[in-house]
Amino acid sequence: MNDILLYLAGSLTVAIAIIHGYLGATKVVGPTTAPSSSAKRILHAIMFLSAVYWFVGGVLLIAAPALFEGEVRKWVVYGVAAMLTTGAFGNMWGTRGKHFGGYFLLLVSGLAVFGA
Repeated sequence: MNDILLYLAGSLTVAIAIIHGYLGATKVVGPTTAPSSSAKRILHAIMFLSAVYWFVGGVLLIAAPALFEGEVRKWVVYGVAAMLTTGAFGNMWGTRGKHFGGYFLLLVSGLAVFGA
């Protein structure tokens, strides 16, 4: 059952990363009329790098049952869950809890911790 939870958490994390990267590039960064090009580059970096980190975290969660055992598996899962949780809290703080992304990240991190 723990492996299934990790597979589910990893798959959802990869999906969240892909959707976040696509929507961030097309709906947030693209139409932005920032007064300076450096502000737009920073926004693009935030959107892109968070999607990359979440994608890699999802791949680690999917691979954890096959690649890691015992304490190593737990710490890999806890590390990815901590990354997702900080992303969730940053999202909730930045949007004052009005955006669903933070709640999805908390859900996925909870699934990962229960699957550790």
